Amino acid sequence: MNTTRPSLLLRVRNREDDRAWGEFVALYRPLLLRYAQARGLDPEDAEDVAQHCLANIIRKIRDFEYDPRLGRFRSWLRRMVDHRVISVFRRRRELHADTREFERPQQRERSPDETWQRIWLEEHLRHCLEQVRTRVAPHTFEAFHRVVLKGCPVPEVCGALDMTPNQVYVARSRVTRHLQDLMAELVGEDG
Repeated sequence: MNTTRPSLLLRVRNREDDRAWGEFVALYRPLLLRYAQARGLDPEDAEDVAQHCLANIIRKIRDFEYDPRLGRFRSWLRRMVDHRVISVFRRRRELHADTREFERPQQRERSPDETWQRIWLEEHLRHCLEQVRTRVAPHTFEAFHRVVLKGCPVPEVCGALDMTPNQVYVARSRVTRHLQDLMAELVGEDG
């Protein structure tokens, strides 16, 4: 799952398509924020990074031509956010040269690649879950949510939602199928 849906990228090029831009921002702004914070920025600096990246995308997306042979949008976005994060750290270091930073015990952190991969997938999944929620009956989504996301036992879900075990399993299957379809459509499966 390594590519961004080409249709969304092409739709975002049209500045008149507010719906496409709204969908794009709803998906990628949280990803940019989470990644910047995972790299060590505070929420305010992470917001600046996200805004900078989104503004940069607005400026450059008109010239965007979807051609996976030239590189993936995902990689381009990652490079952009990394450069901005590094720029914030550089500016911060110049302003506050503090040796106490080196005195703190070092912890094994995830590499930026691992962090980017994890957040990329989680944010795409979150976005798809929100879309699925609007496409299925509320009790169907709630059964899925409780069994799959919360890990509740099926008998407990049956009692809480007044459903049979078969209905819970069907709900889980239905939402899972919708989720898989949306994820495949949104990020592809060629990775």
